[in-house]
Amino acid sequence: MTPYETTAAPALAVADRLGGLKTLLASGGNRFVEPAVLQPAALFLDLAGEDLRRRMFLTSGPGGEELCLRPDFTIPVCNMHLTGGSADRPAGYAYLGPIFRQRADGPAESLQAGIERLGDTDLEAADADVLARALEVVRLVGIARPQVRLGDEGLFTALIEALPLPQAWRRRLSAAFGDTGRVLAALDWLEGRVAEAPAVPIAGALADADPETARALVENMLAVAGLTPVGGRSPAEIADRLVEQASLAAGARLAPEAALILRRYLAIACPLDRAGETVAAFAADVGVDLSAALACFARRTALIAARGVDTAAIAFAGEFGRRLDYYTGFMFEVHDRARPAGGQNGQIVGGGRYDRMLQLMGAGESVPAVGFSIWLERVVPAGNGAEA
Repeated sequence: MTPYETTAAPALAVADRLGGLKTLLASGGNRFVEPAVLQPAALFLDLAGEDLRRRMFLTSGPGGEELCLRPDFTIPVCNMHLTGGSADRPAGYAYLGPIFRQRADGPAESLQAGIERLGDTDLEAADADVLARALEVVRLVGIARPQVRLGDEGLFTALIEALPLPQAWRRRLSAAFGDTGRVLAALDWLEGRVAEAPAVPIAGALADADPETARALVENMLAVAGLTPVGGRSPAEIADRLVEQASLAAGARLAPEAALILRRYLAIACPLDRAGETVAAFAADVGVDLSAALACFARRTALIAARGVDTAAIAFAGEFGRRLDYYTGFMFEVHDRARPAGGQNGQIVGGGRYDRMLQLMGAGESVPAVGFSIWLERVVPAGNGAEA
């Protein structure tokens, strides 16, 4: 199959034969929606980063605005929610339709289905419901041996907040969570395993000033030198970056013991039914208070079990997360054991909590949000009972 061939049509045919799929997605009060295929490209680039550009199908609108074919559903669904009323109103959405991404080894058009739950303030109950429904969908499309992996950025965030780290280091570690290589590289620096970055003299001076003074100093230096901000950055952004560099360097000298604790947490791997007690024992051993985050974790796990999900069959991993900034809490993915372990095609479902997204899209404040997507073209070729 060439990159410009599609599996959307056969996947849709299977979805049609599995008449219960749409009914299941729409259960619990979820409303079926179909956002426009043509979307503002900035919506995706601002939230997912410029790396996504090379995988998007781009064009221009009549006013010169950059548009793209819909590369996923979550962001357009959230945009529809924002334009339809108060951002924090509770609403559930379901979808099933084609998405478009350029791929070297797969179809350019594929079929995606899923659920997004927005504005539900009972976070743990919404999390449990979304995971349970995702597993119901997995069973419905014929995956006999799903493998589920789960992580919780909330636990990781609580841990770094409890450790004696400068705020700049907390931001860096939080931003890196989900990319274990980046996190471990940062910890190497904290432990002194790698040399510190060369000092920037002005950064040290700015670090001793309050934010407003630091920004004014940078603006004045640029004006005196007759320079304009680089790469579109404002003087305030340049000052903040220099102050952060100084804080990161200071943190590398202050907290090597924190790095050892973080490595221990990232190495935790156990069944979900034992994860709460495992993390609690770890927290007690290293002397940090994670009680609030663990209470939420325990309640969610109990609610998942109450939905009939075998929590002993779900793998918890301390290191597991997503690389995008808007993810905030529990995350999960489902793989088909019948498929090869390597490559993205082994993953058939991805889901989790992303409370920052609507705020980043202009809501003004954080809005509870959780959902999942299933890539139906990854189900169709393997068969796995999909003809049933």
